[in-house]
Amino acid sequence: MPRSIELTAASPHPLADIRRAFDDEAYWQSRLTAFEGGSPTLDSLSTDASGRTSVTMTMRFGGDQLPDPLRRLRLGSLEVVQSEQWDAVDAGVLRGAIDVDARRTPMSGRGSVHLTPAGSGTTLAGHATVEVNVPLIGGAISKFIAGLLANGIVDIVRVTDSWLAENP
Repeated sequence: MPRSIELTAASPHPLADIRRAFDDEAYWQSRLTAFEGGSPTLDSLSTDASGRTSVTMTMRFGGDQLPDPLRRLRLGSLEVVQSEQWDAVDAGVLRGAIDVDARRTPMSGRGSVHLTPAGSGTTLAGHATVEVNVPLIGGAISKFIAGLLANGIVDIVRVTDSWLAENP
C-alpha cells in the first residue's frame, strides 16, 4: 500500500555550502554515524562531469533491532540500501532524488527534494512515497515507515547543519 508525504525543512546555511558538503566523504561518514543502529556503510560516492553526486549507503539491522511494526514481517534481519543523486545547482535550485530498497522485502521508497535559497539560509521541500506490498498489515507498516522517513529528513538537516557548523 503506497503512502505519500510532503516534507519541508529549513537550514541557516547557504545552498552552496550544503551542495559542497554533498561532495565530501567526511560529510557522508558523519551522516552515517547519526543513524541509530543499522551498522551503516558508505558503499559508493562519486561526482560526474556534469556535477551530479551519487551516493549509496547500506544499513543492516538484526531482527532484534527492528521496531514492532516490522517484526510482523518475521524478518531475521533487514538490509536497507539508500541511493541518492544530487544535481549541480541550476537556476538557484538543488534537486535531489532518493531511492530506498529494503532488500528481500516488499518495502521500498522514493523521493524528490528541492533545496532553494531563503534569505541567508536554505529551504528544503520534498515529496516521498513509501510502498509496502503486504496484505492486511501493509497500511500500518507504510504509515510507520512514512513517519520514520519524515523524522529522518529532519535528522538529516540537523546533521548537515551541525557538520557545516564544524566544517565551514
